[in-house]
Amino acid sequence: MTKRPHFTTIWNYLSRFFFLLIFPLIQAILRAPFSEVAWGNLPGVLAVTGIACFQYASCGYGIKTVEEGGKSISVLYWKSGLFFQKYRLLPADCVASVFLRLNPILDVFGAAQIMLDSPAANAKKPSLTLILSKKGLMSWWEEQKKTIVHRYAASPVRVVLMAASWSNPASGLLLIGILLNRAGKILGDELTGWLYQSVNQTQRLIALGVPPAVATVGWLFAMGWLIAFLVQFFRYAFFTAGKSPGGTMISRGMVVRSRQLLTDRAVRAVGVRQSLVMRMLRLSSVYLHTIGSGKEKGDRSLLMAAANEVELKFHLSQFYPHAAPYFFPQKSIQKIKPPKAAWLGFLIGPIFNFAAVLALYLVFLQYLWLFAPLILFLFLFPLYHLALRILAFRNSFLAADDTHIVACGYIQDQIFTAVIPKESLQSVVIRQNPLQRRSGRCHVRLCIGTEKGACFDLRHFELKELEELSLTN
Repeated sequence: MTKRPHFTTIWNYLSRFFFLLIFPLIQAILRAPFSEVAWGNLPGVLAVTGIACFQYASCGYGIKTVEEGGKSISVLYWKSGLFFQKYRLLPADCVASVFLRLNPILDVFGAAQIMLDSPAANAKKPSLTLILSKKGLMSWWEEQKKTIVHRYAASPVRVVLMAASWSNPASGLLLIGILLNRAGKILGDELTGWLYQSVNQTQRLIALGVPPAVATVGWLFAMGWLIAFLVQFFRYAFFTAGKSPGGTMISRGMVVRSRQLLTDRAVRAVGVRQSLVMRMLRLSSVYLHTIGSGKEKGDRSLLMAAANEVELKFHLSQFYPHAAPYFFPQKSIQKIKPPKAAWLGFLIGPIFNFAAVLALYLVFLQYLWLFAPLILFLFLFPLYHLALRILAFRNSFLAADDTHIVACGYIQDQIFTAVIPKESLQSVVIRQNPLQRRSGRCHVRLCIGTEKGACFDLRHFELKELEELSLTN
């Protein structure tokens, strides 16, 4: 039986025309209610709204049973299209993850969004997205929660620590820049002008003797970091995870909330990551490399937030008992490490960056001495990455036994350790540059089966040792 999705689905059709037709009409009516400009676009808006209503009336979903090889297979179908109809079929057995999204706007209308993913999904869009009744979806979620046999809940302090270690000023400034740009286009230049003036504290800082350029950079960095921190904190607040017979259940979020069910076959690998700050605090975060997760920009498939070693051992043994032992020292597993002579390969990048910043500082000191203190901020980045690369050189390794591969290396500003079942490994890529061909070293990339093409890069290993390591069954 074909059912209609929630009526708020109509927004999917209207949203593409909202800022082009509907919002300018509302602005014009509020500014000059009886002008010709205000009502001139009304027929176009009504036509678009009518087409969106007809498109909504033509869509529907349902579940049908198909007999194949003496077995009954449940298939979820979705049909849409006013002039050109499209059908999408998704066998229930192929669903690897279920993602529920709730936000204040959908709450007002009693709706929630559900996204279903299968191995056939791509990196940006789920296999099927529906907007249904919130009551029905949350009733299903509560029924699933009753089957949980083990539960993990992140404390608020740990979530704050994790969000602080993840946040960086660049991502926060990028986000606030986009928001201010869009707000200025919608509400006019008065809003952005007022905001920029409120942030500008140059005159006060000049009175204190602080160079204006240095002060401006300081304000920008502080504001960017704060915005990035708040985004991460609101995304992962009230984080809980549970293990049930159906898979791993994850609940998180303060304003925009999400509920996710990951089947066991959706999990391709389990990883533990540490930033330099978390390493000093002896804390780690656990990630799942899965099908149908992390599609949103900046999103991460988190399982545990800033856990210490005792918590890590206990909860991992409950969630994924086959992978848990590999995160701790193993005597029986075959392991290789980068040779001691490879230390320069790990440190060459930060050394060059440090030298470039030093040269820039000397130039400013000679010709633009007033702005030279501004360059001192830049020394933090190569020093941080230098410390991270030293840590990566000391801890990188690659190990394998009959069933699993363990990889430890660095990615961006974090150290990672990943446990990969050999059945999840899709390809192994070995690369050598001309210098590595002479030294006999190489880089190796381990690619696993997710729609985002997740890979683990390991650097500066001996090629002969790598060839002796059994990475495939």
